[in-house]
Formats: sequence, structure tokens, C-alpha cells
Amino acid sequence: MIKRYQIIVLTLFFGCFGYDALAFDNKTNASFISEVKTGITSHDVGVFGRKKEDGLDSSFEILFREINYNLLWLGTPRPHIGSNINMGGDTSQAYAGVTWNYKLPKKMFFNFSWGLSYHNGDKKHSATNVITDKKELGSSLLFREAAEVGWNFYGKDSISIRLDHISNANLWGEETNEGLDTLGIFYGYRF
Repeated sequence: MIKRYQIIVLTLFFGCFGYDALAFDNKTNASFISEVKTGITSHDVGVFGRKKEDGLDSSFEILFREINYNLLWLGTPRPHIGSNINMGGDTSQAYAGVTWNYKLPKKMFFNFSWGLSYHNGDKKHSATNVITDKKELGSSLLFREAAEVGWNFYGKDSISIRLDHISNANLWGEETNEGLDTLGIFYGYRF
């Protein structure tokens, strides 16, 4: 129960970073939120590692206005916060980062996201619990990358497929780094 509260608190904490987007926004619209997304994802699909956990995740994400600031080669990413809550009691996560959006022909789009994630899963199994169906993720704070392909319709609505991966890239934490992948479908609404 405490771990669930940690994820909620961290999601709200990471949400404070979204206020920075308002400072860089030169649009006349007063809202600093540009889009919300909700979806359902398949948990631990094993694209970049061995599948251990299972179930479905309920996902929610808020994307803020573009950072219209001279970031040289970084372009104009949109800050985001979100969460993947596992409905079966396995690893859940809260995350924050930036998303780059690329428009494709026929109202299609491609998004790439990068950031950090905090999870409530195992870092390393205890010596007495070496056989488990939980991932050993090495640390509570992990890198998060995501790729998404979708289609815009009715002007403000979108439907997309997203693959995301969390891992510590063996840079810190325990010796373990099994990583975790989710794959799912999302509905988005732009303001």
C-alpha cells in the first residue's frame, strides 16, 4: 500500500516540472497542458528481455506545451508526466520526461520519448527468495524510453500504439538490470 502512495506522490512531484513549459510557451492559449492520453498496455512483453511479470497496465499521460526555447539540436520537445499501473499487483511506475513529435503523411505521427521512471517493483531479490515471478530492476529510479506510432482524427483525437522500456542501463543500483517493456494502445485528446 505504501508503494502505491509513493508512485502517486512522485507522479504529482514530476508534474511540477510541467510548469516550466508555461514559461517557454509563446502561444496565446493560457493552458499549459497540450494533450492527455489514456490507454491499456500489455505488461512485460519481453521485447528487450525475458518475460517474467504479466497482466495489463492502466496508463495515463499528460503532455505539456512545447518548450519553445533554443535547445539547438534538441528541437522543441513537450514535457510529459504519466503512470503505468499494473492491475495484477506487479510492477507499476510513475514517469516524467520529454516527447518529440514528428508528423507523417495521412494524419499519421511518430513520437519518441525519453525520461526517468520510478517504480514499486523489486530491485534485487533476497537470498531466501531467488525464485520469483518479479523482475529484478536494480534500482528504483530508471531510464524510460518510448516509441509511438499513431493516427490523428476529428482534428483533436488520436489513436496510437506505444512500446516503452524502463531500465537502469547498468549504470547504477544493484548488479541486476532485467528491464521492463510494455506495449499498448492509447487514445489521446489535444487541447
